[in-house]
Formats: sequence, structure tokens, C-alpha cells
Amino acid sequence: MYKIYINEKPLILISENDVKNFEKKHNIFIAKYPGKPKFLLNYIDMMEKGMDFESIVLYDETAKKIYLDLKTIAQPIKAAGGIAFNDKGELLVIFRKGFWDLPKGQIDTGETKENAAIREVMEETGLKQIDLGIKAGKTYHIFKNKTSCLKISHWYYMKSNQIKLYPQEKEMIFEAKWIDPNEFFLSHHIYASIEDLLKKLEII
Repeated sequence: MYKIYINEKPLILISENDVKNFEKKHNIFIAKYPGKPKFLLNYIDMMEKGMDFESIVLYDETAKKIYLDLKTIAQPIKAAGGIAFNDKGELLVIFRKGFWDLPKGQIDTGETKENAAIREVMEETGLKQIDLGIKAGKTYHIFKNKTSCLKISHWYYMKSNQIKLYPQEKEMIFEAKWIDPNEFFLSHHIYASIEDLLKKLEII
């Protein structure tokens, strides 16, 4: 299964065998993938313009087939970031473009995902010392930059006890802080994909 966020709602790609898991859910649109990538543009456009459904579910023999077709019409952009904690169990978060987020950024040519994750967290928050942990997961979202782009973000657990943070204002990051994960979820405006990731990891 792939869950790709578009305009804060998920486009869910599944195999035909998994349709039964969604049939009893309310306010979702379920359809068989017609097999041609151009049809995916219609669903993306529908979601970008706003829709009443909570999500769209597309199925085919395998979810990967739809995902590979999606990558032919939405340019893949690989990114990496960190789910960083300190010894108090507080989560490192940033404020950018009206949303609270986790630090991440695009992977440079020839750079490993792990190195990109560390570099981006350091650049965006001012951390100087980071202990890298295991990979935590991936998120997907589609955004428009002249054409549709599919951002694939790889997330890694991290640890640091640096108290003072320095948000990267030139990247429109105006605040970085350590916060209790539950307080972050309850009182901050966060992206749906980030909320989904943190819930899946049982952080919130």
C-alpha cells in the first residue's frame, strides 16, 4: 500500500486483494485503476482543487503497478529528514510556511539518504551534534512546481541534546524547538502526512 498526500488528503494505492479492507469505510472514493497513467492526472487534479471525500482509493492487481505509473507523470524528488529526540523525550520540530513540520530536505546528487538527513536537520535547526539511528519510514506527497512533483521523504530516528537551536530563516524557517510529542499533536497545525507518520510510529 502507498499513501500519497495531495492537498492534505491521501491518495491510497492498494492491491485488489486489499479492497475488502476499505469497502465499509465512509466518505472515501474507491475505484479500479484504468491502467493508463493519464487517468491519474484526473484524480490528482480533483484532489488539488478540493473534494468532499476524505480520501481516494485506487486498486489494481498490485499497488506497485499504480505507483510506478504515477512516477511517470509526477516527477520524483527524493528527500530525507529526521525524527529527532533529546534525553527528555522531546521532539525536534520547525515552523515553515504556516505549518509545523519535521526538518527535512532534498537529497543532493551522489549523497546518501542518511547523510542528507543529518545535513538537512543540521542546516534547518542549527544542531551541531546528532546521533543517527535507524530508518523510521517514508512519506509521500504531491505538489505543483509548474508540473506535478512526487516528493518521497525518507525519515530517520536521531538523538541530540543541544538546547539552543538556530532556525534557517533563509529557508523560511522562523522557529525551531523541542516539544513534548503529544503537545505538538494537540496544539500545533501540522501536515497530515507528518501526523500520519508519527501516529504509525506510535510517537503521538
